[in-house]
Amino acid sequence: MFRKEHVFTALIMFLLTISAFSSVSAFGNENIVLQIDSRPSNATVIIQGINKTFKTPAVIELPSKNWVIRISSGNYTVLYNLVPPEDERFVKIVVYFGRIDLAVKGPFKNITVEYGFNSTVPTKEDEYVPPIAAPFWDEEVCGGIIMFGPKNPPMVIYKYDNKDPYYQLFLNSTPSIEEYRGRKGCKMIEMIYYFGNESAMARGFPYREASFIVPYSLLSIDSQPKNATVYIFDFHRFGEWFTPFDALVPVVMEPQRNVSLIHYDLELGNLTTTVIPYIPELHTYKISMGHNGYPFLEGWLELKPNQSYNIRVNFNILRSALTVNGKEVEMQVPKTKKTTYYLPNTTLLIINSTIALDVYIDGSYVGKTPFKDEVPSGEHDILLKFGSYVVYHKKLDIGYGGRFRLTVIPVKLLKILNVPKIRSV
Repeated sequence: MFRKEHVFTALIMFLLTISAFSSVSAFGNENIVLQIDSRPSNATVIIQGINKTFKTPAVIELPSKNWVIRISSGNYTVLYNLVPPEDERFVKIVVYFGRIDLAVKGPFKNITVEYGFNSTVPTKEDEYVPPIAAPFWDEEVCGGIIMFGPKNPPMVIYKYDNKDPYYQLFLNSTPSIEEYRGRKGCKMIEMIYYFGNESAMARGFPYREASFIVPYSLLSIDSQPKNATVYIFDFHRFGEWFTPFDALVPVVMEPQRNVSLIHYDLELGNLTTTVIPYIPELHTYKISMGHNGYPFLEGWLELKPNQSYNIRVNFNILRSALTVNGKEVEMQVPKTKKTTYYLPNTTLLIINSTIALDVYIDGSYVGKTPFKDEVPSGEHDILLKFGSYVVYHKKLDIGYGGRFRLTVIPVKLLKILNVPKIRSV
């Protein structure tokens, strides 16, 4: 009885194989035979250009040319760019979804891993740039290294210490609070403007109160091996976003309408109220990571406010999640090019304050705030005074080129002058 059942089962499997094989085999003689399997089985297989869906295990005959194969199970998808091997008509593809689960950690709602496309990413060596200076962290001093970030949604990036890979993302027209390693600083908002010639402008200023202040969550992003190239919303911050690093990101759980903002208008010299008509929700983040010689990963994170998340990718395990004829897919590693750099000899220094202050640079009086001028690059002694009262006095390295923005809120001076406090709206 056992032998009859065994023969009957084998006959069914043979007929299923013939059925799958014959379903797409009418292409001609120069064909290849694909055997696609997965662990676990019953994954969905879609081949670009073929109007048919398969389930693993599947045996498929196709013309001998490049094919993009999509294999999905649950929240995981594998994209494989098949280049038929020479002198071979049989290709066995196996996907191990459990290895993807083991290799990737974090609050991902879905993940796509790409194999065989030979796409390359910039390396940390390719994008090395001389250090950019930043003001010493101070709760009464706003700003730091300010860089453009993703365009969709529009963001700028703050970095508070050149030696610390910690970044805070500011969403366009959204009241925020500067935060560096748990220490909260100035209330800041960034207004971002894009122009048709691919240029952009950001205008940031402090505010007193707002009817909505966006909460944040911390993403600690790392990989094995280190120095993987990271993209947030398909944007990579040149010279900066390589693992490991931390990114403090805004989380808006539902749209906000008619947000009131009370701030000091530096041009008019008085307090004013601005209404922001609409702030869109933002709680899913697209994260992509690549390392030359390994598969490329992209996925969507589902975030909640005021949380800390660890994002980890082990590229060595990820590479083993797909085998072709029993071997891992080989991917090309480009040669790193040595880049030469030009260091500008001036920096645009911008100093703002909520009260007009006298500005001294290296002991010389240069005017009152708001101050904006090209200053020789490097370290300078910056002194801000109100009459004989010293509001701010530090030596700052303003870096080489670009702009260095310093915004000072003289809290102690405002108390001395008995400036009334504004109530929350």
